[in-house]
Amino acid sequence: MSANLILDGLNTEQYRAATYDEGSILILAGAGSGKTSVLTKRIAWLIQEKGIHSNEILAVTFTNKAAKEMMSRVTDILECNTTGMWIGTFHSVALRLLSKHNAQARLPNYFQILDSQDQLNILKRIIKSFNLDDERYSARELQKFINQQKENGLRCSDLNNNDFRYKIWLNLYKEYELWCNRDGLVDFTELLLRSYELLLLNPQILNIYQKQFKHILIDEFQDTNKLQYRWLKLLASDNNTVFAVGDDDQSIYSFRGAQVSNIKSFIQDYKIAEPILLEQNYRSTTNILSAANMVIGNNQERIGKKLWTSNLIGEKIRLYEGYTEEDEAYFVCDEIRSLNNSGVALSDIAVLYRSNAQSRVFEQLFYSSKVPYKVYGGLRFFDRQEIKYVLAYLRLILNTNDNEAFLKVVNIPPRGIGAKTIENLQKTAIDNQVSLYDAVKLQEGVKTRSKLLLFTDLIEKIRNIAHGLSLPEIINYLIENSGLANWYQNDKKNGLERIENINELVSAVTSFKPEADSENVISSFLNHAVIESAEHQAAINEQQYIQLMTVHAAKGLEFKVVFIVGLEDGLFPHENCLRTDFELEEERRLMYVAITRAKEHLYLVRACSRLMWGKRISAPISRFVNEIPGELINNITGISKIGLCNLMNSQMLDRQEDNYYRTIDNPETKVSRVYLNNQSTALVRIGDVINHSKFGKGKVMNLNIEGTKITAEIFFIGVGKKTLDLNIAKIEKVQS
Repeated sequence: MSANLILDGLNTEQYRAATYDEGSILILAGAGSGKTSVLTKRIAWLIQEKGIHSNEILAVTFTNKAAKEMMSRVTDILECNTTGMWIGTFHSVALRLLSKHNAQARLPNYFQILDSQDQLNILKRIIKSFNLDDERYSARELQKFINQQKENGLRCSDLNNNDFRYKIWLNLYKEYELWCNRDGLVDFTELLLRSYELLLLNPQILNIYQKQFKHILIDEFQDTNKLQYRWLKLLASDNNTVFAVGDDDQSIYSFRGAQVSNIKSFIQDYKIAEPILLEQNYRSTTNILSAANMVIGNNQERIGKKLWTSNLIGEKIRLYEGYTEEDEAYFVCDEIRSLNNSGVALSDIAVLYRSNAQSRVFEQLFYSSKVPYKVYGGLRFFDRQEIKYVLAYLRLILNTNDNEAFLKVVNIPPRGIGAKTIENLQKTAIDNQVSLYDAVKLQEGVKTRSKLLLFTDLIEKIRNIAHGLSLPEIINYLIENSGLANWYQNDKKNGLERIENINELVSAVTSFKPEADSENVISSFLNHAVIESAEHQAAINEQQYIQLMTVHAAKGLEFKVVFIVGLEDGLFPHENCLRTDFELEEERRLMYVAITRAKEHLYLVRACSRLMWGKRISAPISRFVNEIPGELINNITGISKIGLCNLMNSQMLDRQEDNYYRTIDNPETKVSRVYLNNQSTALVRIGDVINHSKFGKGKVMNLNIEGTKITAEIFFIGVGKKTLDLNIAKIEKVQS
C-alpha cells in the first residue's frame, strides 16, 4: 500500500505529525482532533514507508480498549498480521517484560497478579496480625499509602519519618512486601515499579529493549504519573524516537497521580522546539467549541491552543436554571422526550455531572417516567455500597429478626467482630431457633459477646429514639451514632464520594412521599428503594437508553446531545477544589472536557436551590457558566444574567416555554382563584411565577386550600421557601 493511501484523509497538521522524521516530538491534540487516526497511521507509515519492523515499535495506551482499537486499525490499514507488535497499556507492557525476565525481576515463574480487592484483603489480614485498631489504621488508607509510594518509585526502604503513625505505615508496607515476595504476588502498581527496577538494575536487559524499540509512541501523555515518566525516560535512549500525544487541557486525573507537568518536562528533556498542534475539531459545532475555548482560556498554566472546526455554527448553547433539583431534572427529562420524539436516539444523549450523588434525582424521575437509563461506569444510586449499609440499618431497626441486614452491618463500620464470632453466633441461633439478634443475649461466657452487645444496644437505642423522629432525622442520627460518618470521613480514597451519596439519601427521604395507606414510613421507603434498584432495564435494547455519568467517566466519549447538570459553585467547581489555583484549574479542565463531549446540542443546567442534609440552601451559578460569552447562550429562564454570580442581584426575564416550570406535583391538580394585589380575580397554579413586594421573584411550589384560607409555598431566589397567605400577601403574577 502506498504512503498516499495510508495517509489518506489527514489534514495538513495531522499529516505533518504522522510523518514527522526529525526525532522525538510532542503532539498537542485537542478534543475531537483525530489523534487516534494520527497514531495508527503513523505506525502504519513507519512500517510501510520507513521499513521499521513491527516489533521495533512500542505503543503505550491507558486502556485495553484503546490498545485493541489501535491494533485493529493498524492491521486493517496494512492488511497483514501484526501480532508481534508491542501495543498495550503500561500495565500489560510491564507484565510482558516481567514474564520474559521473571528471574532477573526476582519473581517466580508462577507469579500472580493481585486485583484491588485481593490486595485489600491481604492488607486487612496484615493489620489484624499487628493487633492494630482497624478503624484508626484502615486497610483502604494503607492501600492508598502503599500505591502512592510505588507510583513515586519508592520502596519502604526508601522512606523514613520520625512520626509515630508514619512509622507504623512503613512497618505495614514492609510486611506487605514480605508477604507478596513470599507468595509470588504482584499488585498493579508493583507491575510498573518492578519492571522499572528490572530495567534499571539490569543494564544488559535495558540495552536489549533500547535497541529493539526504535520508536516509542505514548497516547494520553497528560495522564502519566511520576513513575511512568521515569520508566519512559529509562527505556528511551538517545537513539530512540518518542512520539508523545496528549492534551494539557484534558488533564483531569491528578487524584490518580497523573502529573500534567510531565508535558512541560517532556518538552524540556527532549528539547522539543515547538509541539505540533492538532487544533481542528471534527466533533463539535462552532458555538460549542467557542464556549470550550473561552472557558479553558482562563487557565494560566497551559501551553495554549485554540480549537476550530469547519462544521456548522450550530444552535446556541441552552442554559436552564431550575428552582430546585427536581425542577432541574424535570426539564432534562422533558427535553430528552422532545429530542427523542424528533428523531434523536436515546443512546445519543448523555447527562453529565460532577459528583455521583447527583444521579439520584435523575434516576428517580427517569424510572418513574419510564425513560430507560444506564449509569455508565458506576452503580445506580440505591445499589451503592454506602446506601445499602444505611438501608440495612433501617431494615434492622424495623425488624430485628432480619438476619441478612444483621450480617451486613454487624461489623460495619469495623467493630472487631470476626468471622469466627459470627460462625458461633449462627450456631447459637440455629440451636435455639431464634434470630441472630436475639442469639446475642444467649451467648453467656463467649469472649466476644461484649462487642456484639454494643452493636445490639446501638440498634435498641436508635429504635427507641426513632419513635419521636422523622425519617430524615432517624437516618441522620444512625449515620452519626453508628460510626458510619467518622468511618467515611477517615477514608481518604472514597470517603468524600460516599458521604456525598449519604447526604443525597437524606435529601431523598426528605422529599419522599409514602403511599396514603402506608402505616410505617420506614417500611414504605425501604420498599420504594428495593423497587427502584430492581433490574427494570432488563428488556431495554442495549443501544436505547440515556447514559448518566460523571464527567471523569465521560472522557474519551462523545454524544450528539449533552446535558451538563449541577452547574453551581460548590458543586461544579466542587467546593473541595477551590482552595488553590492548581485545583481550580483542574476543575476548569474538567468543564472543558464536559463541553467538548457534545457534538450538536449542549445544555447547561443548574438548580437555584438544593437540598443538603435535608435542608434547602441557595446555590450560586457556576463561575464556569459566567466564563462563556452571553452571545453563545440561549438563556431559557433568564434567572441569572450571564456574568453575574450573585443570585440576590439577578433579575428574572419572561419565560417562553410554559412546560419547563413543572414540579413533582401536577400544576393542574391545585388551582386557586384569589385577589392579587387587591385587583381582579386571577388563577394561581402550582408552577406560576409571581413577584412579591419584599422577597422579589418566586415560584409557587404548593397550594393549600382550606375554605376561604389559601396558603402557598413559594420559593424565592436568594431567600428560600416561604409560606404565604395569598389573601394577605402583596404579590403579582408574572404569568400562568
